[in-house]
Amino acid sequence: MKTKKGFTLVEVMIVVAIIGLLAAVGIPSILGAMEKSKVKAKARNVQDVIRAKGMCTLPADMGGVNATDGADVDTEIFNHLDGVTQISDLDVGGKTMSINSIGTAPAYN
Repeated sequence: MKTKKGFTLVEVMIVVAIIGLLAAVGIPSILGAMEKSKVKAKARNVQDVIRAKGMCTLPADMGGVNATDGADVDTEIFNHLDGVTQISDLDVGGKTMSINSIGTAPAYN
């Protein structure tokens, strides 16, 4: 007697159902983790810019430039942020950061 090779329709349907169940559970978890990472990245960027602003207000003998508000302040802030050369480098999840003036905290719009 010949034996047929392959899977039955029921076996294939069970596998598809299991994969669907795993996807239904896993995809929301992944999306939630991605959103949490965006929130954390934005908070980290804001803190980094606050620290960089603090460095800009230090006297030169302490490593700062004693900058005041002006066009060169953004450049000085970027000098204290590794890998950041322009404001768009701080964008996260479609949100744009506003550095604001030295005395005002940065924020995302």
